[in-house]
Amino acid sequence: MPADSPQQLSSEFAAAINGGDIDAALELWIEDALIIAPDGQALRGLDAIGRSLRALIENEAKVSVHVEELFSAGDVALAVGALTMSGVGDDGERYEQRSSSAVIYCRGADGGWRLAIDAPWGLPGAELRSAGL
Repeated sequence: MPADSPQQLSSEFAAAINGGDIDAALELWIEDALIIAPDGQALRGLDAIGRSLRALIENEAKVSVHVEELFSAGDVALAVGALTMSGVGDDGERYEQRSSSAVIYCRGADGGWRLAIDAPWGLPGAELRSAGL
């Protein structure tokens, strides 16, 4: 069942990843969605996104999404907030990291919201722009 709001979608995404359910997580994205990496590179499409999400699940990552502000216009919404992720790193050590995030959601013909563009580590260069550089 599609999410009724971007906030509900964020909760469903975290629940899918935390529950290790890659199929449920991928159903929350539009077909040509993308994730923006910290270096500005884009992971495009469900295959690339699926590989990234599988890596999270395989590393026992747990995520928490907090939507701080939501701006919407018709069938498009922009959320800014925070992503907290914890898990086991490549070195076998547990970690926890928190980052500012920006997410664009779109509402489909079925009325449900889906992820379109996700910048879970914020937009590249945002820290430089905010410092006036």
